[in-house]
Amino acid sequence: MAGYIEDRWLKKRPDKLTGKRERTAIYGTGKRYRVKGIPGIQDRSFHTSEDAKQWLASAKTDSSRGEFVDPRKGEILLADYIEEYWWAGRSDEPSTADPMRSRIWNHIIPLMGDYALREIDASVLRTFKAGLLTRVEESTAEVIWGHLSSILGSAVDDQRLLRNPMKMKNSVKPPRAIDSKAKAWSREVVDAVRAGLQDRYQIAVDLGIGLGLRQGEAFGLAEEDFDFAAGIVHVRRQLRWDIKGRPYFSLPKGRKSREVPLPSNLALRARALFRQFPSTPCTLPWRNPEAPTTVVSRVVV
Repeated sequence: MAGYIEDRWLKKRPDKLTGKRERTAIYGTGKRYRVKGIPGIQDRSFHTSEDAKQWLASAKTDSSRGEFVDPRKGEILLADYIEEYWWAGRSDEPSTADPMRSRIWNHIIPLMGDYALREIDASVLRTFKAGLLTRVEESTAEVIWGHLSSILGSAVDDQRLLRNPMKMKNSVKPPRAIDSKAKAWSREVVDAVRAGLQDRYQIAVDLGIGLGLRQGEAFGLAEEDFDFAAGIVHVRRQLRWDIKGRPYFSLPKGRKSREVPLPSNLALRARALFRQFPSTPCTLPWRNPEAPTTVVSRVVV
């Protein structure tokens, strides 16, 4: 990598008569030594030649390893980086984007937004964690911590940081929610929940128990998704809502469709449901309520 140090206080060429370099018009003002000639990197000035030499040597070493990051690119405030670069480049669907935006704008930006990216170190993270735990429960703090780590990871990819400070071994441990083991419903609870629903919607409990479907997947299931001859159910979509309460269809969790075995007793209940409550067409947006693309399905519940 090219690069050299310029003395801004003395002219480059010596005087022909005296053999000495004359002073420039800015002699005695500002930083004297400037590192120049590094492709793609702005010039950088220093007060001493030793500082300029050390920075140039470090830049050359990091560049040869493919690790060079201009520190000035990390001077952008975290809030500005999130709004102008990180958030602007995302394309999450509303059910993911809306709560994520709320957590970032309500917690990360108020607590950390005024820090420059390069200023975020273990001390700053300790202060952030302490402040965060006064605002939210540990389970929510764990999610927010993950958002911040993702943001700083993107800053590394954008060559604004050399390393993600949250991935380095330091004294700051991420918030951890207390693990609690899930308990399966007893037969009495299942029967009570089913009995408390209207007849049309009781099968939603059976779809969860018998097929392992999530709530949105059960609500998004259509009559044509049942293949009674093959004894399987095609899980192709789920029903979701954005922050404004608007429903829409999207792929199941993990963005993958799947097939699940259809127990014979559940197949009998499904057939009986379709006879008692014929399915009707339902047109909803696909993946985003704002998008024009729609799908039509004959929903079960």
